[in-house]
Formats: sequence, C-alpha cells, structure tokens
Amino acid sequence: MTYCLLLGATLLWERYLRRTLTYPRGVFYSLLIGYAMITLLLMIQPMGGAERSVIAPDDPLINFEPFRIIAAQLQSVQGHWLIMWHIFLPIPFIFFVGFIGRGRLSWLGFLMVGFAASIGAELCLFLMNAIPQFPKHLFDIDRLILNGIGVSLGTLLFCWMETKQWMRECIVNTMSAR
Repeated sequence: MTYCLLLGATLLWERYLRRTLTYPRGVFYSLLIGYAMITLLLMIQPMGGAERSVIAPDDPLINFEPFRIIAAQLQSVQGHWLIMWHIFLPIPFIFFVGFIGRGRLSWLGFLMVGFAASIGAELCLFLMNAIPQFPKHLFDIDRLILNGIGVSLGTLLFCWMETKQWMRECIVNTMSAR
C-alpha cells in the first residue's frame, strides 16, 4: 500500500513538475511527509489533565499566563516527557526548512519560519474548537514558549552544522535535480 502511494506520488511529481525525483530527494520528501503526519496526529490529541486543570468549565480555552501549564505538567508523572516533546518537536522541522531552503536562510529567517509555524499550528488547533465532536484544544502560551526554545535550538544546531563542508555537500546532494 505504501509503495503504491509513493510510486503514485513519484509519477505525479515527474509528470507535473517536469523534474526527475532522485533517490535522496525522494527519501527526504518521504521523511518530511512522515514527520508532518506524525506531528499532525500527535497535535490533535485531546487536552491532557494539566491543561484541563487550569481552566474552568465555562472559561475560554486560552492560557496567556506563562509557565502555568508547565508548572502543572512538572507535577504530573509524565509531564517531563510532554515538556521535552514540545521542545524537541520543532528541531526536525528547522532541518527540513534548511534543506528546502538549500542552506540559504539566515538564522533570523529560520527563527521567523519556526515561530510562524508554531503560532500557526496553535491557531489552527484553537480554531478547530468550533468543529462539533472534535477534541477541544487550549491556546497555550506555554506551548509557544517551549516550541520557541526548540526552534532556537534547531536553528543553532542547523546553522552550526551548516558551517561544516560535509553538511553543505549533503544539502546539495539531497536537493539537486540530478
């Protein structure tokens, strides 16, 4: 099944973009699609106990008080993992952006793209609260803070690795059309 989907995507790629999909680029795009699907599936999970504990039943689903949910998550058994998840989730995204941009983005560009994606994801989740029978989500400033830390770490790591010759060659080989 997966092979059929990838084969179909490859044929559509070559037909409509008039470019040959090389093996490294195909692997890159399959990793990007897999990352996007896993991230989407994990993002639409219902609110956890820490998030539910900080809002009253009739209050709007918005938390603008910094570190409120982080403090609640630190008290729970699995809260440390959730915090680490929100920090480490954006790091691969920054690497995908770096490869797609072929290493031409500045560190400020990485930060802007990462923060915009984080805010966009939070807004989409918040706006999906209007969908009946859909799990409710809290617009959480703490998630934005943790994602911002992850974006910053990913930017520092990618910009440092980009100074190495092997990384520049990897970007060129992966994104070339040969």
